[in-house]
Amino acid sequence: MNYKKCRAFFGIPLIFASLCTYTFASVVSSEEKEAQSKYSFPKTVPPSPQVISWLYAEYLDANEKVEKLTFKDYLKLAGYVPSCSHQEGRDNVSIESSGIRRISIPSKPVAGELHVKVLLIDFKDKVGRLPRKHYENLLFSDKKLLSGSMKDYYKEVSLDKVSIKGSVHGWLRMPNPYSYYTNGESGGEWGSYPRNAPRMAEDAVKVALKKGISFEKELDVLDNGIITALFLIHAGSGAERLHPSIRGNDIWSHKWNLRTPIQVSPGLHASTYLTVPHDCDVGVCSHELGHLAFQWDDFYDPNYDEDGKTWDGSGMWDLMASGSYGGGGARPVHPAALHKMQHKWVETETIDASTMEGDKMSLTLPPFTTMPGYKIIKLTSPAFKPTQYLLLENRMRVGFDSRLPGEGLLVWKVDESKEMFSPDSPGLQLVQADGQHDLENAFDDNQGDGGDPFPGTKNVVDLNDESRDPARPITSFKGGALSGINLSDITRALSGEVSFTITYIKRD
Repeated sequence: MNYKKCRAFFGIPLIFASLCTYTFASVVSSEEKEAQSKYSFPKTVPPSPQVISWLYAEYLDANEKVEKLTFKDYLKLAGYVPSCSHQEGRDNVSIESSGIRRISIPSKPVAGELHVKVLLIDFKDKVGRLPRKHYENLLFSDKKLLSGSMKDYYKEVSLDKVSIKGSVHGWLRMPNPYSYYTNGESGGEWGSYPRNAPRMAEDAVKVALKKGISFEKELDVLDNGIITALFLIHAGSGAERLHPSIRGNDIWSHKWNLRTPIQVSPGLHASTYLTVPHDCDVGVCSHELGHLAFQWDDFYDPNYDEDGKTWDGSGMWDLMASGSYGGGGARPVHPAALHKMQHKWVETETIDASTMEGDKMSLTLPPFTTMPGYKIIKLTSPAFKPTQYLLLENRMRVGFDSRLPGEGLLVWKVDESKEMFSPDSPGLQLVQADGQHDLENAFDDNQGDGGDPFPGTKNVVDLNDESRDPARPITSFKGGALSGINLSDITRALSGEVSFTITYIKRD
């Protein structure tokens, strides 16, 4: 749907009508999709909650003219793609663009020191103002900021197994104006090269080399000859936080790759990068570092509604979904249990339900703290495929998790053979205790609430492998055999500890 059709349908000026002319829109021809598939796509962060609020206010105005128009219908007719799914392949962890992806398994666990190189870049038409010290504190300070730094964040979520270190350089003046790189497209069109963000990244690296900035071998954390974490902080705003009618003139924060890798020292190349605006916060920086260094994908719908199904993925319960906006971006929530387990940051107790003594086991899980004893539970069953299992974790509003939408036992279904495109069979899905399935609806402005954990605000104290009520959550995977796993007597103490009983029922 183009701009004129958008206006004609609603009879009002749409604040995001400019979206309809972007390839960000889902309404594109098959020929356009085929052409787009030949290029790499930026891996962007979702729009801020404020942007969603603007869109909803506009919907209310439109609804006065068109009766019974749902918010979902409004977004579809206007060509808007929801925050969970506006870019093909965004934020995948490979250097090259790819097709359908399974949930990512990191090539190597990351622990110890992680070195980050930060380049502050500005332009003749957009000058950098904040001092270098500001970014050193934001990213690398140790318990200096009241809201915490990126270093503080990863120290907490990894249980002190990761130490973020880095250096900040700049401001470095780019050879072209800011408008050259944004090109009215938020810098996000691969086919517009050299007028896009990858060219900006190439110019930034070249200017840094001319200035004598060194790129140490320690920057290659993954041992692949590439700078693991190259941060570009640009003067100007982040398009993801701007009014849709003007955001094309600013860069949308993203992780992407250079068109041509640049050798920065013997055996070391700049190939992937992330870019965030001058007023960036810990949330977006931690999220993007999750892609670059910890090799996590986005855990929300990544195929911009090609399959007609959109959803919130792991929502506000996960840094790699909407959780990067915790505390307005200043207090991002923890990565989900799966991500921590992949890097061996937490103790994982694996229980094969079919081998439990007496077919029953009682457990108590402490909440996440820096004290010994915290662990997650991995539950397997003969009914599951080898790639399937349940993960149980206890989350509490403490530390960076202080802005969680609720507290209690989270039960995750994991299928490592699946992607995150559809809520019908995703790679990671939260079993929502209240049965409301809000995370499966990208249009209800609910990316997690107090009813999701067990027992939660709805006091749900059991979870079985089958139910006559299709809305009630179960431990079995869709389309698979009954798991035989039942959880019962789920309670949460004032201390935050969660206790429950696991029962295994052998199914024929």
